[in-house]
Amino acid sequence: MASKWFTQPLSGVFSEADQRRVLDIISLVAAGALILEFAYILIADKPVGMVLQAAFFIGLSGFLAAPWVVRAAGSTAPGALILLVAMGGLIVVPAYYQGGASAIFTIWFVLIPLLAGLLLGHRLAIVLGVLGIAAMTTLFLLEKTGRLPAAGAGMDALPGWLNLVAVIAFSSAVGAVSALSFVASSKALKEATQADAAKARALEEAIEGIATVDSGGRFKTVNAAFSEMHATRSDKLRGTLANDWIDAEDRERIEAGVRAIALSGKEELTVRARRNDGMSFFQNVVLVDMSEGEPGEHYRFARDVTRQKELTEQLNQSVKMEAIGRLADGIAHDFNNLLMTILTASHQLGDVLGNKPGKNSGPELLDWINTAANRAAGLTRQLLDFSHVQDSDSGPIDVHQSLKRFTKILSSTMGASIVIKAEMSAKESVTVGNLARFESGLMNLAINARDAMPDGGVLRFRTIESRLDAKDPRFAAFRLEGKDFVRIDVIDEGSGIEPKILEKIFEPFFTTKAVGKGTGLGLSLLYTYVREVGGALEVCSEVGVGTTVSIFLPVSLGEQVRVQPVNSVPSMSARETILLAEDDGAVSKLLCAVLSDAGYEVIVCEDGREAVESFTATSDSIRLVLLDYRMPRMDGIEAFDAIHSLSPKMPVILMSGNIPGSEIAHLRQRGLSAVLRKPCSQEEVLHAVRAGIESRLNGAHGGTGFC
Repeated sequence: MASKWFTQPLSGVFSEADQRRVLDIISLVAAGALILEFAYILIADKPVGMVLQAAFFIGLSGFLAAPWVVRAAGSTAPGALILLVAMGGLIVVPAYYQGGASAIFTIWFVLIPLLAGLLLGHRLAIVLGVLGIAAMTTLFLLEKTGRLPAAGAGMDALPGWLNLVAVIAFSSAVGAVSALSFVASSKALKEATQADAAKARALEEAIEGIATVDSGGRFKTVNAAFSEMHATRSDKLRGTLANDWIDAEDRERIEAGVRAIALSGKEELTVRARRNDGMSFFQNVVLVDMSEGEPGEHYRFARDVTRQKELTEQLNQSVKMEAIGRLADGIAHDFNNLLMTILTASHQLGDVLGNKPGKNSGPELLDWINTAANRAAGLTRQLLDFSHVQDSDSGPIDVHQSLKRFTKILSSTMGASIVIKAEMSAKESVTVGNLARFESGLMNLAINARDAMPDGGVLRFRTIESRLDAKDPRFAAFRLEGKDFVRIDVIDEGSGIEPKILEKIFEPFFTTKAVGKGTGLGLSLLYTYVREVGGALEVCSEVGVGTTVSIFLPVSLGEQVRVQPVNSVPSMSARETILLAEDDGAVSKLLCAVLSDAGYEVIVCEDGREAVESFTATSDSIRLVLLDYRMPRMDGIEAFDAIHSLSPKMPVILMSGNIPGSEIAHLRQRGLSAVLRKPCSQEEVLHAVRAGIESRLNGAHGGTGFC
């Protein structure tokens, strides 16, 4: 019950010790003032009656007892109540002897309800206010009826009483309202303080590093985890520039992130941070705008992800090695078969040439060698395409023209059980891309369809016009260019693909075929090619019914398709000299033989440096330079640069199987004539040489040389 009345509204504002200290001071000052007043009365020889003496001793006892009661009760409330009652008594008793309610010093009674409200709560403010009004009213009635001792001159009793009652009532109301306000405020302040303390404790004890950065880019606060992450103490971090603890190479990214959160509110990035000892580590940082702060102020939440990054790299390496193992297994089997074919056929061809009886004819053995070599070349090109070492040659492709030629070849190679049909209805069928890669993708689809129809069936190629929306979720993985596409449907009547396998068919190295029957690169290469040209792929399949693969290629209006048959070799008007640099002896002899049989004089060099020296000595007679890409002492590009600086108009051709497309484009801008992709046929070599000479020279000149 006592706690209900004694709410002590200032307890949430001032500590208990502060309240006791103030109460002690008031009690001692009041006691001292009372003693001085009584001493003055005695010295002045003023009359002191029994009532005044009793009031003096009661008041003095109350003032002196208040501090003792506070300590005994463990609360300021009882002492404050005693203090207020003693003050009220010291006002009422002298007022009784000096004119009642009209005595001027009774005005001090207005403080009692106000102090009661501040010290003891709103209820006692009202109670003491009511008691004060009752006391003043009693004095007023006694004064009006003449029952008080004779008083000196004073104000009129009625106005004095009315004013005093009004002021006491007002003081009581103010005290009560103030008490309620202080209680509510102190409660809110206590809750806020507790919340701040809990927040600060949570931030300090958090596992994740947390810091606040001011508008000047300096740390305001950092928790223990953040400082430990940087191998230093919190006081060493506070006040320092936050970006000084980021590696110089990543500071621009952090600054850009801070600028961005003004609009986005939150940015996340991984940077290289710096420890106090100068060592770096990978840190994942989340920047959060401090909306209530000044521009630029923000929170930084950080985690050390160095170990996580190491584990991720180890996992990636493990996956990569597993994939390489799967790939190597299939490639080794395929290459062993191809090499076995070449070795066996070449051995038997030697027997034929040696006129041994019972051996197959030479043309058939040569056909086996040629077939095996072409298959090996195709396999290496698939590997190089997968490693993104692609020929940059691209141009307009007439899909209909390509399909007519392609289906004609398929009809003669797929076997009698597979019927090839073509339905080409698209009005616009010209796209831009690499013809070899496009037709290689079609060949992979055709082979897969044949394998899915072991008992035969119909393989249908169909083209129609189509419009796609880049926002269509079906094509979210592709970068569609434009809206108009030519769609090529490759439809078979095979066994179909199970849903769990359908999800993986475009993954590199994934194959359902037996070891040696496929590397799992075909469809992934087609996927990569279609994505690069701005198209899309879609596969629909039903087990036991068949599969439809739809290739969407962007239509290119206004492009003219230039057809140059591979087997057409431009004629030469006179015997011309070719400078050949090739470090592989066997390849060098074969190329020399091909060029010599075509009527060229050939100067053969074993490396790039010898080629540059030979060109310097015989440049007037040389009409074209043919360089291998990889050679000792000086590679093909270095030799090209040297020769080009000596003779900018000299046509130069590089031979390689793995020059990146971006590098080829750069070399052509510098004057390179062409790139022959190894392995290449005799017709391709002769065509490239003849085209290079005729495109870069105005006339042919004779010369001498050696082979």
